[in-house]
Amino acid sequence: MFSYTFMQYAFIAGTIIAFICGVISFFVIIRRLSFASHALGHISLTGAAGAVLINISAMTGQLFINLVAGLLMGAFGDKIKKNDIAIGIVLTFFLGLGTYFLFLYQTGYSGSVMSILIGNILTVTLEQIYILLGLAIFTIILLISIARPLFISSLDPVFAESKNIPNKLLSILLFVAIAITVSMACQVVGILLVFSLLIGPAAIATQWVDGFYKPIILSTIISIASVWSAIIAAYYIDVPISFFITSIICGLYVISIVKNSFF
Repeated sequence: MFSYTFMQYAFIAGTIIAFICGVISFFVIIRRLSFASHALGHISLTGAAGAVLINISAMTGQLFINLVAGLLMGAFGDKIKKNDIAIGIVLTFFLGLGTYFLFLYQTGYSGSVMSILIGNILTVTLEQIYILLGLAIFTIILLISIARPLFISSLDPVFAESKNIPNKLLSILLFVAIAITVSMACQVVGILLVFSLLIGPAAIATQWVDGFYKPIILSTIISIASVWSAIIAAYYIDVPISFFITSIICGLYVISIVKNSFF
């Protein structure tokens, strides 16, 4: 299995993406941004369709559109009582834009868009790995720089405000990190299932451990283990990797819930 170059690239790219998803997942959970992550995943379709339409990398289009949407969500979400309203409005606009791109060019690139919908990490190239690594390093540096105030702000916004912690700026920067992570994760599980890697690992980890560092570490381990297991399973069974990832995460979450309910 490891004698094939495409499998080596798949494991390297999968590890990079799973690591970032495991870390960002914790912040998505404590900030209650599940819907935002879900929305950015679907918004990615607009970027992918638009990028392929003008003959550039689908990931480039995803990254651009997600950053724009993420900045809008972070900037305007706090001005109304419910963030879901702002997120929903942004989501519907970009989904409408995506359908317009599909209308403009209905043939010739359906296969490219389909690979974005369900993920296709087995086709990742060395150049893409370098891009993923660069994005991962940037995202980790960003998260490290805001981790402590972000954690305080998430637990007690009023206390954070009294300490002059910039909640608005933190929200915008976190959305930037989520936008980048979603663009990366789509390469593994696709737009339709990106929600699983952005939510699942931390949702499982927080059922077993408390605190700040422990959930992040466990979430990262779960994310990487899920991706590795899925790649191995997909190698032997002709089924998309995204199916195995979502199945593993769902199974682990059910086990976690049962453990907390009966033990």
